[in-house]
Amino acid sequence: MNRFAAFVLAVVLTLLPRLAAGEGAATDEATLRTRLGPDLSASVIDVVHTAAAQGLPTAPLVACALEGASRQATPDAILQAVRRHASGLSSARHALGPYASAAELDAGAWALLAGVPEDSLANLRRARPAGSLVIPLVVMSDFVARGVPVENASSTVLSAARAGAGDPAMLRMRERIHQRILHGEAPLGASREGLRELLVKSGPGKSSDKKSGEPAERRRP
Repeated sequence: MNRFAAFVLAVVLTLLPRLAAGEGAATDEATLRTRLGPDLSASVIDVVHTAAAQGLPTAPLVACALEGASRQATPDAILQAVRRHASGLSSARHALGPYASAAELDAGAWALLAGVPEDSLANLRRARPAGSLVIPLVVMSDFVARGVPVENASSTVLSAARAGAGDPAMLRMRERIHQRILHGEAPLGASREGLRELLVKSGPGKSSDKKSGEPAERRRP
């Protein structure tokens, strides 16, 4: 699996329980001070506090900093990555709306960092107004990381969402496209074929897979 794609998927799915349960700010700050040292941790914590004041999830920023430390990145690189992700979270909220979940904002931030434009996120919200967008956003990021052109990656996921594809169908499409690319097919052609297969299987009378896979959908005013 492409390293960026694997990282995005692992980070988002690992953070889901924390994002759903709430974040332990004191524990996070203590961990940052231990792992990053006094100077870098102070700068990262400042970014985290600013994000929290804006109502943004902070667990993804802590995870970003700790991942950088694990990879032995330089302090400047870690701080820049945390700041970029904070900016991505803010942009994702602008695109996905004020009722987007913390996990959606994190997945949206990764999609934006992969090069997906904000309007693609907004269009995805309109295509799936009630269900979770975490998996579609991760799949979109994954396609870009595998070499599918950004515009085509966005349109593939959007078309699948508009056809009523739920998370299981999205993941199956992702895997089929991944296998095609591994076997030497051009990413653009692989994505088109993967979408075509999904649309054929989700045609009239084949809507059993339209739920998002979430235990419950959020209600919006």
